[in-house]
Amino acid sequence: MRRREFLRGVLASVVYVACGSNSDRGQTTPDDVGSRPDGGTPGVDASAPVAPTSPEAESHRVFPQGVASGDPRPDRVVLWTRVEPAEAGKTTKDDIELGYVIAKDESLTQIVARGTLTAKASADHTVRLVPTELEAGRFYHYRFEVAGSDPAKPTTTQVGRTKTAPAEGADVPVSFAFCSCQDRIGRYWHSWKALLDENPELDFVMFLGDYIYESVNDARFQQQDPERSITLPDGMDTSPAQDKSRIAAATLADYRTLYKAYRKDPLLREVQRLWPFIITWDDHEFADDCWQDHSTSFNELDPITKGFTDEKNTERRTAANRAFSEFQPIDVVYKENLAFPFDIQIYRKLSYGKHVDIFMTDQRSYRSDHVIPEGPTDVAVGKLTNNSSNGSRYFVRKSVFDQREADKKPTLLGAEQKKWFLDAVKASKATWKVWGNEVQVYEMALTLGKLPGVPDLVSYTVYVNADQWDGFRTERAEVLGALAQANVENLLVCTGDIHSFYAAELHVDFAKPTAKPVGVEYVTAGISSASLRALVDKTIPEGSVLRPVAENWAGSADKALMETNPHLKFADTDSYGFALMRIDGTKAEVTFVELSDPTQASGSVVGTRRFVTTAGSNKIVQT
Repeated sequence: MRRREFLRGVLASVVYVACGSNSDRGQTTPDDVGSRPDGGTPGVDASAPVAPTSPEAESHRVFPQGVASGDPRPDRVVLWTRVEPAEAGKTTKDDIELGYVIAKDESLTQIVARGTLTAKASADHTVRLVPTELEAGRFYHYRFEVAGSDPAKPTTTQVGRTKTAPAEGADVPVSFAFCSCQDRIGRYWHSWKALLDENPELDFVMFLGDYIYESVNDARFQQQDPERSITLPDGMDTSPAQDKSRIAAATLADYRTLYKAYRKDPLLREVQRLWPFIITWDDHEFADDCWQDHSTSFNELDPITKGFTDEKNTERRTAANRAFSEFQPIDVVYKENLAFPFDIQIYRKLSYGKHVDIFMTDQRSYRSDHVIPEGPTDVAVGKLTNNSSNGSRYFVRKSVFDQREADKKPTLLGAEQKKWFLDAVKASKATWKVWGNEVQVYEMALTLGKLPGVPDLVSYTVYVNADQWDGFRTERAEVLGALAQANVENLLVCTGDIHSFYAAELHVDFAKPTAKPVGVEYVTAGISSASLRALVDKTIPEGSVLRPVAENWAGSADKALMETNPHLKFADTDSYGFALMRIDGTKAEVTFVELSDPTQASGSVVGTRRFVTTAGSNKIVQT
């Protein structure tokens, strides 16, 4: 593809500006995904004083989503903002010129770059700016501004803070928070407040998916609260009865509306002002339990004809991808002229000094369909009704599923991404290989008979969630087996998705564990999304033969899970919060921070659990 053709196809393109000695080069966008030339704004006087920073209320009126940064590397980082056109005296169709300043100090006196860039109407007036030639392992501060009626008094964002990654080979510890699943509908973000109150010394925040939720009124896991509601401009009715009881995002305008509402929240806005994010998506950035460009909103029930249907919707998937690229400080390019899944690639590697290499994966764009169809009844595997997730994705009978999965051999990563991941991890020289992973790797089987009150008819062993890696057992064994055979040391998996805290040791074959595991996995609870216990209660309807599972989950499930899975060293299935990680050359220390009920307007820290994995052990010890 020629450069001009490529640039015509790029939306929300990343603008690069050099902060080194060659800062007289012109502003530019990348020629292609693998080659990204630096640029700068010529003729800028960095010594000239900057205008005062606007008061917070004024900043947030014109820049309601504040500022954010992400994907730190030793020499660069992505900076982000969005300007509200009406508040800047423009229409939604106008491109808007913004100024920026990047400095080594919060008062913006030690300026390293200064210039202008354009917030394009086609990108919903979002911008991503990447300063390059920065110093490794240090804080930088930045600000955007837009001219008002008086050019000498622009309206500015608040001053953002970010931090570059340490230099290659730097023998320094790395600290970060990892988190996921921040449903906003009817829920409060006590987790973000707790992080802000504690204000730990972090290098970054790793976000492992479900940054937004595509649904805005799904009573199965969302509560109605006027203070925590969102109205979509378009929306689609995803309720099987077509009674508008479940409305979800369907268009680009819908997905943009969700990001704008989430990013406008004062707590999230402040977290992203203070720390750079390293982010991937999971399912709710498009649709619950999605695969490629298919949703599972109707469990294969056509709401009009009441027959079975294929839920493929490429236009909706493309809209979700584009909105993600516009609203996240991520160092990738969205390509409008390429069809899904080639419009965006988000799997990537980031390095943090001598001890940490990070591998962020995409476990939705390339995965196969679920092994068990949601549509027809399938009693053998535990699917007792048509058009149900129970028995297809959840509470799937293990003995039957294992054989069917072995026959189909579905993929979760896709061939190209899997090869990239295995090659990159095996080639890593870092002490720790940190996998930013969306859905649980460890085997999460549950013998239902271990729960009180469960009838003999369903006392068999199930996979709690076959949307996770349990639904892709063959590929999981292939991936972990390849890493074990290559003698990869210190695989450290950070996971979200399931709204619970877990700590587990990983094996190629969980039925035949080896003395030394392949790696360890730490799973964080959701920032605010309904806990696994709450989801089970809502997922299994009254009258179902599985209903005793839901009714006896509390006080029994955690123990039953650990008895069924010897590799599982800690389980808390009714929890909310986030995790903190500190890594050095000898150990990885993890703290689970549990928060109180997010459906209540006020909240507090309930407690913490601490774990350590010593380098070379691949073992979990609770401290």
